[in-house]
Amino acid sequence: MKKFEDDIEVWIKKNYSDAERAKEIIQPLLALDSEINISRIIRCALFLSESDYDSLKVYTQKAIDDPRNVLWYAEYDNRNVQKRDFNYSFNKQKI
Repeated sequence: MKKFEDDIEVWIKKNYSDAERAKEIIQPLLALDSEINISRIIRCALFLSESDYDSLKVYTQKAIDDPRNVLWYAEYDNRNVQKRDFNYSFNKQKI
């Protein structure tokens, strides 16, 4: 299994009782061929899932289909104002 960035590892351990299960779900995201930062996509999927494994599966698949949707859901509010920027670690977010 490829390694996730440190802040992602911490987020998973803090928010998921079965960290290995969560990592297995998001593992396919590491293989994405995207110009968008992969860690940003992973942070968005984790944030949106709200510690729910089924939701994490859904957002992982959405990210595989088109990562821009997951970025928009996680980073913007309904007025198209950016509230978060997951290019930066979870530690630097106001969540």
